Amino acid sequence: MKTKFSRITSIVLAAIFALAVTSFTGCSLMKKIQAAKILIKTKFEYKDLTFDSVVIDPPILEIVDKGLQGFIPNPDAVKLVTDLAKGIINSQLGSANFDVYLNANNGGKDTLWINELKIELKFDTLITLPLTLKDSMVLAPGDNDMHLNAAFPIDMRIFKLNEVKFYAIAGYLDVSLEAGGKSVSQDVEIRRDVDSEDVLKLESAVRDRLTKRLVDQWVGKLGKMILK
Repeated sequence: MKTKFSRITSIVLAAIFALAVTSFTGCSLMKKIQAAKILIKTKFEYKDLTFDSVVIDPPILEIVDKGLQGFIPNPDAVKLVTDLAKGIINSQLGSANFDVYLNANNGGKDTLWINELKIELKFDTLITLPLTLKDSMVLAPGDNDMHLNAAFPIDMRIFKLNEVKFYAIAGYLDVSLEAGGKSVSQDVEIRRDVDSEDVLKLESAVRDRLTKRLVDQWVGKLGKMILK
């Protein structure tokens, strides 16, 4: 049978626990509200989009690299290389990596931690690609460079980049005042019209890299074999 003292002790402990929970919840809520206020002041702007590299799928490399083993060239390698030289791609060869640079201006006085980021890049109506963050996961007060990456599949769409009239970046990010803290979400929506000269340069850069990697090296090996 509980004594009066034990009942009072239980009540006091319960009250202390409830107060602690309320304080913790209140603190978390305040941080979430504070993060939301800062996020409202954070502005995102497009800076640049550049070509980075080409990654060829291993099976494609194997076809090309082993295409000259033996006296007669591999027909699959010959077709792949000759089609590519004509600007024809019948199946995906790999991916072309593009770097996307944004500026995030944090108008508050506290640093924001990016807990989750889901943003997509649209090349007009040609293709929509997911963007991944390549560097810092924090947004300090003031201007912050955001470096993101997009992998564009190397198929016939890569040779239609010259038709793109705009880039569109859309999605959301979750941020908090501390790593892993209570998050608040902010939508991101940016549209940037592009000059035909700029997208033509992108397409030419990808085409040149593909030609050097798959066509020029292969033709050079074939020439050496013929001259032996």
